[in-house]
Amino acid sequence: MNEGCQLRGAASGKRLLLPRRRGSPASTVLRLFLHAWLWAGSGSSAQVFNLSLSVDEGLPPDTLVGDIRAGLPVAQQQEGGGFFLSEDSDDSPVLDDFHVHPDTGIIRTARCLDRERRDHYSFVAATLLGAVVQVEIRVNDVNDHSPVFPRDSLQLDVSELSPPGTAFRLPGAHDPDAGLFGTQGYTLVQLSDLPGDPEGPYFQLRYGTQGLPSPPLLGSSSPLEPLDLVLLRRLDREAAAEHELQIEAWDGGHPRRTGRLRVELRVLDENDNPPVFEQGEYSAAVREDAPPGAEVCHVHATDRDLGPNGHVLYSLRSRQAPGVDSEPLGDAAYFEVEELSGVVRVRRPLDREAARHQLVVEARDGGAEPEVATVRVSITVLEVNDNRPAIHLLFLTEGGSARVSEGARPGDYVARISVSDADSDLEKEEEAAGELGVGLGGKGISLSLEGGEGAFALRPGGSPGVFFLCVQGPLDRENHDLYELRLVATDSGIPPLSTEEMLLLRVADLNDQPPLFSQEHYQASVSEAVAPGTAVLWISASDADEPGTDGARLLYALVQPLAHCIPETLSFTVGCGPYFTIDPESGVISTMRTLDREIQETVELKVVAQDLGEPPLSATCLVTITVDDVNDNEPIFQRQVYNATVAEHTPVGHCFLQVNFISTQISFVTKRKNERNEEKKQNLE
Repeated sequence: MNEGCQLRGAASGKRLLLPRRRGSPASTVLRLFLHAWLWAGSGSSAQVFNLSLSVDEGLPPDTLVGDIRAGLPVAQQQEGGGFFLSEDSDDSPVLDDFHVHPDTGIIRTARCLDRERRDHYSFVAATLLGAVVQVEIRVNDVNDHSPVFPRDSLQLDVSELSPPGTAFRLPGAHDPDAGLFGTQGYTLVQLSDLPGDPEGPYFQLRYGTQGLPSPPLLGSSSPLEPLDLVLLRRLDREAAAEHELQIEAWDGGHPRRTGRLRVELRVLDENDNPPVFEQGEYSAAVREDAPPGAEVCHVHATDRDLGPNGHVLYSLRSRQAPGVDSEPLGDAAYFEVEELSGVVRVRRPLDREAARHQLVVEARDGGAEPEVATVRVSITVLEVNDNRPAIHLLFLTEGGSARVSEGARPGDYVARISVSDADSDLEKEEEAAGELGVGLGGKGISLSLEGGEGAFALRPGGSPGVFFLCVQGPLDRENHDLYELRLVATDSGIPPLSTEEMLLLRVADLNDQPPLFSQEHYQASVSEAVAPGTAVLWISASDADEPGTDGARLLYALVQPLAHCIPETLSFTVGCGPYFTIDPESGVISTMRTLDREIQETVELKVVAQDLGEPPLSATCLVTITVDDVNDNEPIFQRQVYNATVAEHTPVGHCFLQVNFISTQISFVTKRKNERNEEKKQNLE
């Protein structure tokens, strides 16, 4: 149904459809023609009826909307015939969004409707008998849109001096839906306030013309603008420099739809914090001969503000003498403080008669209206300390030497140490040092021990200035045989003087290390033809005890099984006894007599290495010596005479006699094995 029209009477079944193109001359002519048709059909003025219909937006196409006949009286609803349709205006696209059946008058949606695009439609339908129905179709709103803020996030800069009740305007959220489905209220759903804050939150929302902090009732016609973020209590940048808030807008649907706005609130710094000194009062001491410019102490103050508001400058509070270039009076005349660092220095030579000075140091920040803090500084003038302490050392070991046995137990005394100082005014120095919180030993002299790796420690001796050097941990000469200790004696002078003394303490050896062979099992081979006294193998063992002592000197001994002597098989060159011997000092194993592989093929020896310590310690190893064979035995026939008979026509190659022989070496070994088997058998019986 694009263009043109079709006219149909009640009897003929023809129908009239209006053109889709609006505003054309053909459309105007057709409307005039339609009005003339209606006038002729009624014979007078036409009857006009109203029909109001509604449909929800978002329903699928071909959804039933209503029936035009419902707008007619009951008597006319049963009459047959179609309808002539005319849109109410050129901008009312009824035939684009709806399907109207010209015969039945049934109205259905042609596509998914959007109330936010168009919320109502109107057209006129006329019957062939002249009845006119004015049709109004309202599109009902559904909650298909969420409230939307103009932006996703917003940044606010707020001074930390802003008073409670200050309001910050926020953009409102827009919801295209109408009525109850539009924006109904706002909620502060997320706060960055510290959890558990006893003072409560910093912010709350306020919206609506009444300025009420609570949202209006659902369906209220009161506007929700303006939307304000209200400060409930003062901000503190030093506690929280930023606050992140989430503003949620919600509508009246079920379930409700929401939109969010993230608000980043930065707290601007103000000069609301005074400088704070690290200490409530400072105490210092200075030598009486300190030159001008000498550092006395260092005061330090901090300001939690930022930028110039947190920049601290120092000065001395003092009385001024009359005059333009007047000098400070009183104690402040002897000292000055650096403006930036806070270092208090000597300004001019000190008066030896004044033993104590009192100063007041000011700390001032750089704000437009600066905050000021003060602190008192007490300075004690001390006499010059020109004598260093002396250290006296007495060893308590055997012979009075700097040695300690590795067997010493924790708590054993090694040496007695006493310290002294030739300065005469010791009590005054000790009192001044005590006021400054300096911990001193006896007679104002402290003694410290450095080095030793925790093996030694100092213990007070009971009398002032007396200490004992004691063993604190286990000693092992093989791991650490020499300790380098450093004794430092420091007096209580200002500045303190100290004396150092180096102490080399040797660890005396005990026979606590057994010998150790380089191998657990040695193997060697020797020919049976070597002469007695031939070196076969060198055995080596070591001892970790102190070299040159009896605990490190080793002697070797040989433990070997007794040789089996078979007199009937021995020649005059072969003796009976051990085959090998070992040099007790060098560990060289040599042959003692002639070897015979046919008698003993392998010799197993056990070597013992023992030190000369008290008590002696030893270790053993296994030595296996293989006797290599030489050709020293002649073959022997099994018979002295062999007799054989052969036929005269025996073919060539026919074997008629086999002669067997064995070496004496093999026969002797076989004989010896038989003897051993016989011995085992007798032992079992």
